[in-house]
Amino acid sequence: MEDDIVEWVTSNFLPFEAELRKILRRVCSGPAEIDDVIQETYYKILQLSDVNHVREPKGFLVRTARNIVIDRMRRDAVVSIESMANLEELEVADATASPERVALARAELRWVIGLIANLPDRCKEVFTARRIYGLSQQETAATLNVTEGIVEKETMRGMSLISEMIARIGVHDVPQRAGKSKIAAKKRHVND
Repeated sequence: MEDDIVEWVTSNFLPFEAELRKILRRVCSGPAEIDDVIQETYYKILQLSDVNHVREPKGFLVRTARNIVIDRMRRDAVVSIESMANLEELEVADATASPERVALARAELRWVIGLIANLPDRCKEVFTARRIYGLSQQETAATLNVTEGIVEKETMRGMSLISEMIARIGVHDVPQRAGKSKIAAKKRHVND
């Protein structure tokens, strides 16, 4: 067992252990079996020679535990019907987005960027730094060479103006008309 893998497991899997235990309560016969499945899951993962192929640690952990539970059920002579019914809870949703979801997310992003583009210049700069780039209030103030009070005021102003735009134009047509939304028609009225 390499120290790198132990460290990787500690930082990537341990945060999900409580959630996995909660899921296992529905398919395992009791705390002792849950402990056994968890221990066997860690053992299998720690025996890997490399973990670079793991893109979704939580999904990998749940999938490994699910396979162990299925193997145990195959070995047991009697399997609880309730355990079989609850086995679906150990399914992991595919973390990769579908092409439709990617297209929808891009359309929504274009729509939000269109709303932000309608903000007054300083408000747009502050709002983009805070909400898009995730800078703190202090970092935004230092980056834009303004006071933290201005950052707070302009952030609130941006939220208020965006809320007003959404109230006026709605959101029901966003995915279908992201490029040709009602934003363009209302664009010149925002700063009036």
